[in-house]
Amino acid sequence: MKRILPAGISLMLALMVTTTGCSKASDGAVLAKVNRGAITTADFKKQVEELAPQMQQAVLGDPKARKEFLEDLIGIEVVLQEAKRQGLDKDAEFKKKQETMRKELERRIQDETKNELFNNLLKKDLGDKMAKVAPPSDKEVRDYFDKNKDKILAAVGKKVSLKEIEPQLKMRMMQEKRRDLYLEYAKGLKEKAKISIDDKALDTLAADMSKPKDVDLSNIKVTPAPKKEDARK
Repeated sequence: MKRILPAGISLMLALMVTTTGCSKASDGAVLAKVNRGAITTADFKKQVEELAPQMQQAVLGDPKARKEFLEDLIGIEVVLQEAKRQGLDKDAEFKKKQETMRKELERRIQDETKNELFNNLLKKDLGDKMAKVAPPSDKEVRDYFDKNKDKILAAVGKKVSLKEIEPQLKMRMMQEKRRDLYLEYAKGLKEKAKISIDDKALDTLAADMSKPKDVDLSNIKVTPAPKKEDARK
């Protein structure tokens, strides 16, 4: 029977492993003890769920494949343990990268939280209104097309008829109507809020962001021009 898991599965697993070691036994039943660590059902499940659907079926549906997958996890774990034994986790550059990754992860979580809150409130307060937005009439679509011909030409890159882009225009007009609802809603909230804007700081930021970026030329190698006698050869 051929090996179901690809030969490079260990490398793939090493790239996608998000933990820095085995889980505690409290994270699930222990599938394998590795020195003082343990690979639990939670570890196994997490890594399987990272695989493509077909690979998941291959691992879960065949006893040999499951054992091979577990062996791959064990291989990764012993490598991680050896790295710690050698003190690589105490390396200054490693710690610096870990801190950078931690901050980036925190930023992503904050962004996701903001997006979730934003969308939840719009759904709560504007969901019904947005659902009731009426599709544009044929006349509204024609008027929109005539008014925005230059913009449409610039966007498409060629002249097009109304019939060719009518579905896209209708969708765009629906989006704009829903956006108008949101803008009106946000306007009402802003009118109730205490807001102060530092125009000077904004101008300073714009000026700073507009400065040309410094180009790193340290890696550029200059090749000397050939001598005249070499050029004649």
